[in-house]
Amino acid sequence: MTVKLITLKTNHTLLGAVNDQITDSVTQVKEPVQVVQVPQRAANEQPGLAFVPFLEFSQEFKTGITIDNEDILCITTPVVELENQYNQIFGSGITIATSLKNK
Repeated sequence: MTVKLITLKTNHTLLGAVNDQITDSVTQVKEPVQVVQVPQRAANEQPGLAFVPFLEFSQEFKTGITIDNEDILCITTPVVELENQYNQIFGSGITIATSLKNK
Protein backbone atom coordinates (compact mmCIF):
# COMPACT_ATOMS: atom_id res chain seq x y z
CA MET A 1 0.00 0.00 0.00
CA THR A 2 1.15 3.48 -0.90
CA VAL A 3 -0.03 6.77 0.63
CA LYS A 4 -1.82 8.78 -2.07
CA LEU A 5 -4.01 11.84 -2.46
CA ILE A 6 -7.34 11.02 -4.08
CA THR A 7 -9.37 13.92 -5.42
CA LEU A 8 -13.00 13.01 -5.98
CA LYS A 9 -15.18 14.64 -8.62
CA THR A 10 -17.07 16.30 -5.75
CA ASN A 11 -13.83 18.25 -5.03
CA HIS A 12 -13.15 16.36 -1.78
CA THR A 13 -9.52 15.36 -1.32
CA LEU A 14 -8.72 12.18 0.59
CA LEU A 15 -5.37 10.96 1.85
CA GLY A 16 -4.90 7.29 2.61
CA ALA A 17 -3.09 4.06 1.96
CA VAL A 18 -4.12 2.93 -1.52
CA ASN A 19 -4.02 -0.72 -2.48
CA ASP A 20 -1.24 -1.08 -5.07
CA GLN A 21 -3.44 -3.38 -7.13
CA ILE A 22 -5.92 -0.84 -8.50
CA THR A 23 -8.53 -2.41 -10.75
CA ASP A 24 -10.23 -0.79 -13.73
CA SER A 25 -13.42 -0.19 -11.78
CA VAL A 26 -12.56 0.49 -8.09
CA THR A 27 -9.81 1.81 -5.82
CA GLN A 28 -9.46 0.60 -2.23
CA VAL A 29 -8.28 3.12 0.40
CA LYS A 30 -7.27 2.10 3.92
CA GLU A 31 -7.70 4.60 6.79
CA PRO A 32 -8.69 7.55 4.58
CA VAL A 33 -8.82 11.09 5.89
CA GLN A 34 -10.24 14.13 4.18
CA VAL A 35 -7.68 16.92 3.77
CA VAL A 36 -9.32 20.22 4.68
CA GLN A 37 -7.83 23.69 4.47
CA VAL A 38 -8.13 25.60 7.74
CA PRO A 39 -8.32 29.40 7.44
CA GLN A 40 -5.68 31.57 9.03
CA ARG A 41 -6.40 32.62 12.62
CA ALA A 42 -4.41 35.84 12.52
CA ALA A 43 -3.52 38.26 9.74
CA ASN A 44 0.17 37.25 9.74
CA GLU A 45 -0.41 33.45 9.70
CA GLN A 46 -0.60 31.11 6.75
CA PRO A 47 -3.69 28.94 6.26
CA GLY A 48 -3.20 25.39 7.53
CA LEU A 49 -4.42 21.87 6.79
CA ALA A 50 -6.39 19.45 8.93
CA PHE A 51 -7.20 15.75 8.62
CA VAL A 52 -10.82 14.74 9.10
CA PRO A 53 -11.41 10.97 9.27
CA PHE A 54 -13.49 9.79 6.31
CA LEU A 55 -16.11 7.16 7.19
CA GLU A 56 -14.09 6.17 10.28
CA PHE A 57 -17.07 4.44 11.91
CA SER A 58 -17.45 1.98 9.06
CA GLN A 59 -16.10 -1.54 9.42
CA GLU A 60 -14.04 -1.03 6.27
CA PHE A 61 -12.09 1.99 7.61
CA LYS A 62 -9.18 -0.19 8.79
CA THR A 63 -9.35 -2.81 6.02
CA GLY A 64 -10.09 -0.55 3.03
CA ILE A 65 -12.99 1.47 1.71
CA THR A 66 -13.83 0.80 -1.93
CA ILE A 67 -14.34 3.87 -4.13
CA ASP A 68 -15.71 3.60 -7.64
CA ASN A 69 -13.12 4.90 -10.13
CA GLU A 70 -15.88 6.84 -11.93
CA ASP A 71 -16.09 9.07 -8.82
CA ILE A 72 -12.34 9.83 -8.82
CA LEU A 73 -10.96 12.87 -10.63
CA CYS A 74 -7.28 12.02 -10.03
CA ILE A 75 -4.85 10.12 -7.81
CA THR A 76 -1.60 11.93 -6.97
CA THR A 77 1.45 11.62 -4.74
CA PRO A 78 1.35 13.85 -1.65
CA VAL A 79 4.21 16.18 -0.75
CA VAL A 80 6.59 14.63 1.78
CA GLU A 81 5.43 16.80 4.70
CA LEU A 82 1.81 15.74 4.22
CA GLU A 83 2.73 12.05 3.93
CA ASN A 84 4.86 12.34 7.09
CA GLN A 85 1.95 13.81 9.05
CA TYR A 86 -0.31 10.99 7.88
CA ASN A 87 2.28 8.34 8.76
CA GLN A 88 2.70 9.77 12.26
CA ILE A 89 -1.01 9.17 12.86
CA PHE A 90 -1.78 5.99 10.91
CA GLY A 91 1.53 4.53 9.76
CA SER A 92 4.65 3.27 11.44
CA GLY A 93 5.60 6.76 12.58
CA ILE A 94 8.64 6.71 10.31
CA THR A 95 9.07 9.98 8.45
CA ILE A 96 10.76 10.65 5.14
CA ALA A 97 13.60 13.13 5.22
CA THR A 98 13.16 16.16 3.02
CA SER A 99 16.09 17.35 0.96
CA LEU A 100 17.55 20.79 1.41
CA LYS A 101 16.66 21.44 -2.22
CA ASN A 102 12.91 21.26 -1.36
CA LYS A 103 13.18 23.90 1.37
